Amino acid sequence: MRPEDLKSGFRFADRRPLIKDHILYVPDYYFEHEAFSMPALSSIFSNENPIHIEYCTGHGDWIIEKALNNPLVNWIAVEKQFERVRKIFSKRANHNVKNLFIICGEAYTATKYYLPSGCIEKAYMNFPDPWPKQRHAKHRLIKETFVQELSRVIVKGGEMAFATDDPSTSESIIAEMLQSNLWQSMYCDPYFITDLPGYGTSFFEKLWRGLGKQIHYMQFKHFVLG
Repeated sequence: MRPEDLKSGFRFADRRPLIKDHILYVPDYYFEHEAFSMPALSSIFSNENPIHIEYCTGHGDWIIEKALNNPLVNWIAVEKQFERVRKIFSKRANHNVKNLFIICGEAYTATKYYLPSGCIEKAYMNFPDPWPKQRHAKHRLIKETFVQELSRVIVKGGEMAFATDDPSTSESIIAEMLQSNLWQSMYCDPYFITDLPGYGTSFFEKLWRGLGKQIHYMQFKHFVLG
């Protein structure tokens, strides 16, 4: 199976939420998300296994490895760029991965409108676009509104993990997560570590390590209040 074997689910003029080829398409510039009837995740996976989700999936190397090594966990890959979704789709087919569902769409929108409360046991975000210039700050994914949605969809006592090569992104993630009273860092100050055996590898992890960059790993636990 080649990436180009996956065709777009719709033309731009006909954009609409759509599940096809075990992929949920969440279109950009679409404003009627509430009208879509999202099937239960248990019906999508045909089981009640715990669900882990990866945001910013990229080329899919990390999540394919995880899904293959953890067959009793259901996995969701969230990636906005269709060309990258094609690569995930191709790898899923070629490795015969049965426990991976793909969401092609923007992470905040997909989470807010298409994921029910308390459905995720653990979430991961690997190498999000840092958008380093201040004028582009509005494009950064990790901000209060997204953290609120994470708090809704991740079970109480669940976890959220991040990996980035960019120190400013690391600082921003830590600040946003600790600002919420629903999350606690699993690491002491400075709230990240630079080596995490068994975490898994990805295209970007290999790329940045090859360029001599240090990776920051952060993990947070969802508070159980009361």
